[in-house]
Amino acid sequence: MRLEKAAAFLFLSLSLLLLSAHLSFVKADDLVIMDDGRVILFITDNVLAESTVKDKGGEKKAPPATQPPPAPPPVKTVPLLPAHTQSEIKINPPINNDKKIRVTITTPAPVKQPPNIGSSPSTSKSAPSSSQPATVINKTVDQVVAKGAGGQTVFTIKSKKANQLTINQEETQVKTALPLQIDTVSHALSVPSSNGSAGSERISVLPKEAIQGIVNKGILENKNVNDAKISLTKDSSGSGVNYTVQSEKAGKLFGVISVKAPTEVELSAQTGKVVTTPRSVLFNFVGRFIK
Repeated sequence: MRLEKAAAFLFLSLSLLLLSAHLSFVKADDLVIMDDGRVILFITDNVLAESTVKDKGGEKKAPPATQPPPAPPPVKTVPLLPAHTQSEIKINPPINNDKKIRVTITTPAPVKQPPNIGSSPSTSKSAPSSSQPATVINKTVDQVVAKGAGGQTVFTIKSKKANQLTINQEETQVKTALPLQIDTVSHALSVPSSNGSAGSERISVLPKEAIQGIVNKGILENKNVNDAKISLTKDSSGSGVNYTVQSEKAGKLFGVISVKAPTEVELSAQTGKVVTTPRSVLFNFVGRFIK
């Protein structure tokens, strides 16, 4: 009897050990910018994370364990900014592969109008000023979510690897090594100045609109949209921001030989207009002979 109990205990211990090797739990933090300008941090505990197991062939993904569906993890909300607060959220690419992004929320100090006591109409007014410093909040999160009217997601920003951010708008993904910035009231997405000066390059054309624009112009075939690789970079002058869309064009070279040729198109993230570059001219020249 004791031997049976010992065997059962050993079997249970080994099962728990194997299960813990396959499963790991982490805490997920989502920074959400609401339509009215509120900024809320959503903290979800005990989120099932992807784990790996090692074998002689190297490292591979662990198969999902067979178990009943877990209960929804508890979510904690932490308000960071009230509604209609004019702030800027700067998002920096991570320096490692932990898929965490660093955000800095900067809220300027309220501007106070100095009293104009005993002044005559001809006396010039003093410029408004504030002696208070700006309020700065630093957070490390898993993703930043911009919400629109009705609570629908407009776009999300996260990271999948070091020194890179990914902008997601529905099925469209754009990768960039540039820092990004979001205005909490207007939800305007931009690239902050790289030299530390004031100002930024606004991304007026969001990823989905940019892709749809070149599809409508016949530059990119609709069937190739999901396979297209899109990146966001500074233009050659450094004063603007462009999307670079790389894809493949399949057809017959000179109407005879079946081939697949790479294509590339660059368009402004400010205007959505196609930008001519030496690379795009070369790719387009080759593509003319593929029908």
